[in-house]
Amino acid sequence: MRKIFYFIMLFCLLDTMGYAQERQPNNDKLLELYQTHQYREAAAYLKSFYPDTVSDPSILNRLGYCYRMAGDHRQAEQYYLQLYALDSLDVSTLLNLAAINTQRRLYPSAMDYYQRVIAIDSNHVSAYTALSGIMRRQGDMEAAYHYLELANQLQPLNSDIVFDFAQVCMDLKEEEAYRRADTALHVALQVDSLNGLLLLAKAQVAEKLKNYMEIVLRGEQLIELGDESKQVLVLLAKGYFHIDDFIGCQETYEQVLELYENMGEIDYYYLAMAYKALKRYKEGLECMDKVLELAISPNTAFYYGRKADLHDLANQPSASASSYLRSFQFAPISLHYYSLAVLYDRKLNDPRNALRYYRLYLKQETTPDEKVYIEYVQKRIKELE
Repeated sequence: MRKIFYFIMLFCLLDTMGYAQERQPNNDKLLELYQTHQYREAAAYLKSFYPDTVSDPSILNRLGYCYRMAGDHRQAEQYYLQLYALDSLDVSTLLNLAAINTQRRLYPSAMDYYQRVIAIDSNHVSAYTALSGIMRRQGDMEAAYHYLELANQLQPLNSDIVFDFAQVCMDLKEEEAYRRADTALHVALQVDSLNGLLLLAKAQVAEKLKNYMEIVLRGEQLIELGDESKQVLVLLAKGYFHIDDFIGCQETYEQVLELYENMGEIDYYYLAMAYKALKRYKEGLECMDKVLELAISPNTAFYYGRKADLHDLANQPSASASSYLRSFQFAPISLHYYSLAVLYDRKLNDPRNALRYYRLYLKQETTPDEKVYIEYVQKRIKELE
């Protein structure tokens, strides 16, 4: 009888073990779902094996990962918060919560989690870089600089950190910050002298420091490495200009135009001055025309018109007339002629100029909506004549 009892117990135990083994998720299937980026489906598959009250850290971590990769940050956060409740000092959990809050733009919460990471591990570089990124988004460049400086001190040869540190230094617009960026880049380049990212930053910082020979050196290195981006070519052309290599400046800017078809206002100016130095005055004048074209907004005439309106409302008719006249130097807007004529007619008591601008208004291209104005102007011209 005892043997039969042991046999039954063994059978039940084996059956339970088999059922438990059968109820484990298939890792191959999970891997396939991960590889095909079906993270929400992976989460649903995992949840089919475990109750909502599951407290196993490894399972909570997998579920949090699935929902985070699926872009469901709120659901992912719930699982990571459960992990945080189990162990508030787990750096991985804190980093996940910080990243989720950053993605949701909940920056104060994200900063709090990153600060907790640093309190646990004062050498955690990624926490410093993440904090710097948050501070840059919030416009606090001093704090962004502080955190990246700490990261750079911990990993002075990490090219991504050095590049970002240099960018923050340049954003500060301070001579001392430019020099610190230059020093950090110099250290990193001694180990990785052909790193294009570092060479670009070195050239950018050199421009801030007005070290034009350095710009040319780094720019030419980048060209040799195959980087003919607009950013690099423009930097190099400016460097050539400032060391009086006007042929190099002209040729490089012409390469920019050949590859990219257009440039910025300041670049056309430098090219114009290079042509001037080379006594190629016709080309220089063409470039200056481009400078003036780019320097003037297509909305300038419109803006002067709105300024004239404000002068009129402020009972400053003479200033209003001046603004309308200024607008004509940029573009003819038909209603500005009408408004100026009415101003001379009704507020400045100047019928001669009123008549002149009423007539000019009728010569402009008008829209069907201006029919009522045209009829009034035609009538008023006859009265003034």
